[in-house]
Amino acid sequence: MKVPNIILSIIFIGMISCSLNKTETTPMSQASTVEFEEVNHVNVKLIDSEYRILKSQAEINSIYKVINQNNPLPRKNPIPSYDENESYIVIQPKIEKSDFSVSRILQTGQKLNIDIETFDNPEFKKKNNPASIIKINKSNSFEQLEIKTT
Repeated sequence: MKVPNIILSIIFIGMISCSLNKTETTPMSQASTVEFEEVNHVNVKLIDSEYRILKSQAEINSIYKVINQNNPLPRKNPIPSYDENESYIVIQPKIEKSDFSVSRILQTGQKLNIDIETFDNPEFKKKNNPASIIKINKSNSFEQLEIKTT
């Protein structure tokens, strides 16, 4: 009779330790996926840092002025309208002689983690400034932003 009680005790202790491990949370387990749309992708130096959050129509116009001045085609890029329900972010990671795409955006608390994947793009070989303008829903409030290459 004592052997089964020992086995039951071991199983019970194992179940308690498993349930305790489940309650521990890491910041990434609390992350939620953020839906986004890439509005424009160019190879022009738009900003001096890796990212910039555009907070007004004037800032959007300023960025698109640079884009359209560097567009040799007669048809220019349409300028998005600022909307208080959306956020526009310019992403210009420091990568050399390659291009990138945004693979996903995760939000953990007040921080956005933007994952990018680099790849070779023959059109971008002679330039070093790939940039992407993405749009996200403004309900995702954030104060920090981090770009990670995957």
